[in-house]
This record gives sequence, C-alpha cells and structure tokens, in this order.
Amino acid sequence: MNNELLPNIVSFLQTISPFDLLPQTALNDIAQTVDILLLGPEETISHEDNATHLYIIRTGVVQQNNLDGTLRAKLGSEDIFGFNLQQNDSEFGYSIFAIENTLLYRFDYTSLMASVEAYPQVASSLALSLKTRLRAQDSKQDNQQHAHQNYLRPNSDIADSTIAIASPTDTIQAVAHQMRNVVGVSCAFIVDENKHLIGMITDKDMTKRVVAQAKNVHDPISSIMTQEIHTVYEDDLVMSAVQLMMKHNIQNIPVLNHQKQVTGFITPQHLIQNDSVQSIFLLDKIRHADSISTLIDLSKQRSAVFQGMMESNSSPSIIGQVLSMIYDAFTYRLIELAIEQFGQPPCKFTWIVAGSHARNEVHLASDQDNAIILADDATESDRIYFNHFSMYVCKALSELDYTLCKGRFMAATPKWCQKAEIWQEYYRKWSNNPEYELLLNLNVFLEIRPIYGDEALFDSVDSCRHELVSNNMQLTVALVRNALRTRPPLGIFKHLVLEKDGNNNKVLNIKKAAISCMVDFIRIYSLLQESTALNTTERMEFLHQVGVLNDSTYQDLNETYHYANRLRFQHQLKAIQNDTPIDSQLQPDLFGSFERQHLKDAFRIVSNFQELMKMKFGV
Repeated sequence: MNNELLPNIVSFLQTISPFDLLPQTALNDIAQTVDILLLGPEETISHEDNATHLYIIRTGVVQQNNLDGTLRAKLGSEDIFGFNLQQNDSEFGYSIFAIENTLLYRFDYTSLMASVEAYPQVASSLALSLKTRLRAQDSKQDNQQHAHQNYLRPNSDIADSTIAIASPTDTIQAVAHQMRNVVGVSCAFIVDENKHLIGMITDKDMTKRVVAQAKNVHDPISSIMTQEIHTVYEDDLVMSAVQLMMKHNIQNIPVLNHQKQVTGFITPQHLIQNDSVQSIFLLDKIRHADSISTLIDLSKQRSAVFQGMMESNSSPSIIGQVLSMIYDAFTYRLIELAIEQFGQPPCKFTWIVAGSHARNEVHLASDQDNAIILADDATESDRIYFNHFSMYVCKALSELDYTLCKGRFMAATPKWCQKAEIWQEYYRKWSNNPEYELLLNLNVFLEIRPIYGDEALFDSVDSCRHELVSNNMQLTVALVRNALRTRPPLGIFKHLVLEKDGNNNKVLNIKKAAISCMVDFIRIYSLLQESTALNTTERMEFLHQVGVLNDSTYQDLNETYHYANRLRFQHQLKAIQNDTPIDSQLQPDLFGSFERQHLKDAFRIVSNFQELMKMKFGV
C-alpha cells in the first residue's frame, strides 16, 4: 500500500457507516490492508472459492446478477457488498460486473473482522449473516433500559399478590369486612372447592348492587358477584392485561396460574406505578373524556407517547400494539359518546376494525378501516339509527387524525354496515369468486377484530370468515397473484423509479415496497395453515412453530419486517420533529451508504421469498 494514499482512504472510510464508529487508530490499521481495484465496463470480479472479501465502491457502478442471469441489484458509490459471494444456506449466489469505470476498495474479510473484533456494533454490522446485519442496524440502542419494555414483562412481576378470597356461600357482609378491614383491597375473588375462580366483586359493585338497592347483607356473595370475568395468566405479558382493560373498560384483572387459581390482580394503578409510561395515563384519560373536544385535545398526546417509545428504543411490534390500544380506546369512547348522543342502540351490533388496526399494527399515518355488524333482525329504522351513529364516530375519528379511508372502507358507508347474514354472504362471494374488485374488498376484511358490542354476533361472522378463507386453494392462488403485483425495488437509488410527493421530492413508499408485501405473503401461508392469528409477527412465529418456515428463513423474515417498520417509525418521528406531514414515504437520497445497503438487503429477502412463493403456487 502506498502510504501517500492512506489519509485519503481513511477520510473516505470515516464517512461510511459502520466504519465511522471506529477510532482513528483502527481506521489507519484497516486502511493499510486495502487492495485497490480498477474495473472497466463489462469487466467482472473474480473471486477465489476459499476466500471472502468485502468491497466498497469508491466511484463507479456495478451490477449484481443472480445465477440465472436476472438482476439482483445495482450498486453505486459508497455501497458495500461481497458478504455472500459464495452461495450459502440463506443467500443465492451471484456474479458481479462493472457497468462503467469503477474504483473498488477490497478487504480480506477474515482480517477485517479481526480488526473490528473489539467493536461489537461494527462487527455485527459487517457480519456474513444478513439477519445479524439487519439486527445490528436496528438495535444500536438495545442496551438502553426503558419503561416500555415493562409491557414485555410477565403479569406476575407487577400483580398485587395481596388478595381477598371468598367462597360463594360467604355473606356479603363477611366479604365486605374481609376486603375493607382484613386485607385492605378493592376487590374479592370467589372460588369453588377446587380453588378455581368462579366470580369476583369490587367495592364499586358493593355500592351499586348492595347499598343502592338496599340488598340484605346476609345474602350469599354469589347473589351479587360478577360471573363473566376477564383474566390473564401469570406468564402472559403485561400488554395482555392492558388490552383487556381497554377493550372491556374494566379496572381489576385477576391473574391466574395454570391450575386456574387466583394468585393476584392488576389495576391501572399497578401499571402506572410500575411503568411510569405516558400511554397508561393517556388511556385512562381517554376512558373518562366527556366530549369530542376533550378527545381531540388528548389525541395530541399520541405523538408524545410515540416519541417516548421511539426515544427509548421500543420494538416496532410494541409500538404498533400500543398505538393500536390507543386507537381502540378512542374508538370505544366515541362509540359510548355516540350512544349518549343518539340513545341506546335499537338492536344488537358489533363495531369491528379491519386491516392494520385489526392486526394491532397501527402507525401514525394509519387511516380508518372499520365496519358494523348488525343483528339479523335489524329493521330499516335501525339502519337509519346506525347510519347517523357511524357517521358521528367516523367523523370524530377523522378529527382525532385517524383519516377517512380513501377506499371508503368505513362503517359510515352503508355497504359496510350490514346484518350478520349479509356479511357472511360477502365472505362466501369473495372466497368463491375472487375477482380483482372482490379481492380488494376481501383484502381489507381478511382480518377483523371487535371493538365494541355483541361478541356472539362477531363470532358468527368471524367463524364464517375463517372457515371460508382458510386452506382455500382457489382463493390462495388469487391472493398470491395479487401479492406479486408489487415487487420491491432493487437498484441504485438515484436510478429507481420512485414516486413523487407534494414537494416534488422522489420518495420510496416503504409500506408498499416492503411492509405490505410481507404482510401479504405471511398472511397467505398462515391462511393455508388455518391459523387464527391476525398479527404478522405472531403469524410468523406460528409458521415457524409448525415448520413452514425453517430457522434461517424465519429469522430473515422477522428481522426484515422489524427493520422495515423501524424505518417507517423513524421517518414518522422525524416528521413530528420537523412538523411535516406524517406518512410512509422515505427519501432515499437522505440515506447513508450503509443504510441504503441494509434496505437493499431487506428488499432482496422480500424478493427472494416472493420468487419462492411464485414457484410454489405456479403463478
């Protein structure tokens, strides 16, 4: 190596991630090992079978082709490649040639990794394993401790184990005495002879059901106890307790062991004391909001909750679930306000959500995908009530920055406010005749989840949906064809065919290019396996457990999905900070070389899986 070139090489490396994390001395050592290659147009890179090199493009353009001759990627200045020139279990082999005069820096991979061994973040970013590289890019702050990880703790960690236990024959007075004077808690749990939970009573129940109704305090507690109880297990995540509280508007959640015995309980106060997170406070405020204007004020806190989670490096999965819980809470409270406005519903109904909301994958740019299932005995007069009712809720949601759906997939659209029997007919038609227009409707309502109303009504439709769309090969082939309409872009970013935003900036829609692609094909494989899971991450875990995805494929897909969502959330965080519109449109020109390389890695994983899916289903 000509020592006169060293300063130039070092200064170049200092501008490229992850080398910019290295100290000057390490960069000097690495620069002395570099080989400089000059390639002319059409000239290929040859490599030895027993050697692995890492290349950085200083100037010029190279093209990577798969072994069948198809384009793998185009790379430009500052791009890094060469991790997997040899074919291995998780990567297809490829060839490389220069498109124009190109200057390359080549490093012996083994020597390079020895030089950065003392810098774990850099070593992970340069790992041969693609999933390790993506994980390294996404977890630069993984060593930070943050309150939101408490959502991932087991319920037993925060549950209050000081509990009042009673038998169904105990008197109301005896149970009240135990709650108030012996144990000092706000609720009591009623168990049978096997210690299994059969009922519960709270201090508020005592006021409403005993004092207000002048109930005889010597009656058995079974005469006033609540029998329909929502519970969680000790080893369930705290997130599950929060979701139950929001979904059913309840304050006390019994915690059970796997023998169905009560070991404790969780209240919002326990969550606040143990988490100190803004989202718990916000959910509680939403529940007690008395007007739309109050909810509008509270909706502004959603961004603060999001920023807090991002700054503490919460996982995209947790962020999506928390934002979904907040969306659920706003919707639930608006439905209650609508009932106050229009009176009690004239028939049974269920308000459902669909799409990313149903999957608990909400982000800050999520719009509305909702609908209403009406009882089969609903009259025309009932429909008029629900027309006004749904318009009230949907309009209010839009004022809370949950934008109206451009495709009008909302309860305020008469087509999506129908009797259960009509919904069942919809699914029969969509699944048996998956033409494109019908498939568009089905794609939205392939995942549905109840927010408010009669759950039996929802179950009648959901069981029909599940039966019709699961392991349906005709529908599967149609879904595959539809999923393959969108392919992730591969190439030099400046040469990509990108969309333009309102400011004429060239942008990449990360939702369309990666996230939706993955949601689609994970959904397809899940439906074939008759999985009842809705969340994409949970579906991947299921497919891994049943052997559809091997360890390597599962890890690649999981890391890629996680990484793509992290990019979207980072973009939306910057939009909040810069007071610009919140969307999923990334500006690739603002990315560093290593970020671009990681994104291309992610696209390549998606593209490879799409190719496998195409071959499997012969489309």
